Amino acid sequence: MSHSAPDRHKLYGFKIDAKLGSGGSGTVYRGIDRENGHAYAVKLFHANYFKGRGHIKDLGKSASKFKEFNHQNVVKIFDFIDGDEGVVLVMEYVDGPSLTWYIENRPWDLQERLMICAQICNGLQYLHDRGFMHHDMKPANVLFSRTGTAKLADFSLYRPGVFSGLLDSGLKDLVTPMFIAPELLKAGKITPLSDIYSFGVTMYIIFTGQTPFAADNLTALYDAHKKTKPEHPCILNAKLPRAVGDLIMKALEKKPEDRWQDCDVLRVKLGEIGQSRI
Repeated sequence: MSHSAPDRHKLYGFKIDAKLGSGGSGTVYRGIDRENGHAYAVKLFHANYFKGRGHIKDLGKSASKFKEFNHQNVVKIFDFIDGDEGVVLVMEYVDGPSLTWYIENRPWDLQERLMICAQICNGLQYLHDRGFMHHDMKPANVLFSRTGTAKLADFSLYRPGVFSGLLDSGLKDLVTPMFIAPELLKAGKITPLSDIYSFGVTMYIIFTGQTPFAADNLTALYDAHKKTKPEHPCILNAKLPRAVGDLIMKALEKKPEDRWQDCDVLRVKLGEIGQSRI
């Protein structure tokens, strides 16, 4: 993977040798631990991202819980540092490309794509079982290890109550607009089913190469999430089995109660489709 030159060379105990990316909340670097020589993904939050000390404290509490989490399909959190050099999250460094790269560059292989979706289901279910949600499920936030294991990255560390408060403050931009569930636009309750909707949008892109909604502005896009039924994926990709298209459409239902009710059920369905086509 190509990384850009960093704009700094050290951060806390890390030697910074590459900039992995940056977004609304901060910049992620590859940092080499000076003591053990291991590579980590080190996220330095933008100073203006936080709405006060209480916000940082909440994030720190959640991060301490995440340090106990251990699942092959979820990027590992190692440390949360709040000090003179800024607020930093130290994470597992994943050395392969993102799902965005995969969709754009890899040849069509139904079984391979079904297996990737099953791995994402495993990671999401792990988070959901522990009372957390991803909150920004999209192809850019799925990374592959060199051995091809899919790992969820850049998930929210917020507990549901804290995150709801942030959304109520008008911070809908914490969720990428193309992937936001309709209930988040109606001040509804955020639940794991919101992640399942975002995963439905992700699967739509994985299996068709297109987004479910064509909108040229944010208002139109939000309106489509609330009211427009997407074109069936099988219309866009003739190679796609009807069962996969139907599964995606169920994940994209407007009402949370009409979607798959958890990722385990969805993973089993994906597995059944895969087995029936071998």
